[in-house]
Amino acid sequence: MFIHRHKVQFYETDLMGIVHHSNYLRFYEEARVAWAHAHGLLEYQKPGSASHFAVYETQVKHIKPTFFGDDLEIDVQGRTEGNRIVFQYRLRGRDNEVCSVAKTVHVPLGPDLKLLRLPANMKAAMEKEQWTETWL
Repeated sequence: MFIHRHKVQFYETDLMGIVHHSNYLRFYEEARVAWAHAHGLLEYQKPGSASHFAVYETQVKHIKPTFFGDDLEIDVQGRTEGNRIVFQYRLRGRDNEVCSVAKTVHVPLGPDLKLLRLPANMKAAMEKEQWTETWL
């Protein structure tokens, strides 16, 4: 399982110092991009190296609040379902408590926005992933 770390910044919070709900999808995207980079599927220096994946579905469940200065850990796991890529995320905050869980579904699109087949390297990376449980 891939783990991404994020320290909550002041601008990600509301006036009470609590992370605004809109930032959780940003945290999950940050973790997903780090996952892709760690698996050799994305090179930051070559924007064209990234396949074009559209977000097809998102689901977020907020369990406990997180706060300014918290050190978050986001567990990421992925798998394929036909031509779709499914990622699940578990965000842990203070005392390693689960604060949020989420799921995103992605589909590959070409420059003309037509559905493509999953690239072979993406399929191979997903087949190596261990799907430990369903969090959402």
